Amino acid sequence: MTVTPPEPLAVVVTTPASDTVVVRLDGEMDYETSYEVIDTVRQLLRTHRGMARLELHCGGLTMCDSMGLSALLMIRRLAESDGVRVVLTERRPALERVLHVTGTLDQVNGAEGDGRAESAPSSDTGPG
Repeated sequence: MTVTPPEPLAVVVTTPASDTVVVRLDGEMDYETSYEVIDTVRQLLRTHRGMARLELHCGGLTMCDSMGLSALLMIRRLAESDGVRVVLTERRPALERVLHVTGTLDQVNGAEGDGRAESAPSSDTGPG
């Protein structure tokens, strides 16, 4: 039996506007990597005081386990306490399923509508 090692998580931060920060997630967000995303967001909240919107770009996220989901919820709480809105963009089908099955979509992405325009799944239609 061949075991494929987990994909490392790449976290790339861009600031397309003075009040918006985008965190691009590429790879697997799990027990081993979730702390990196939380730490990155904590640092961003400290250094980008004018931020009103934090976009987590999930188009490259290949897996999100329960620890990854917990990290997303923690990020939402951290951001909300600083008055920053979190939006998950480019959600792949696997992440979409996890969020719907667990009932956490509104908790992570905010309860303002269903966010479809901002979070349409990426063009990757394969299993995710």
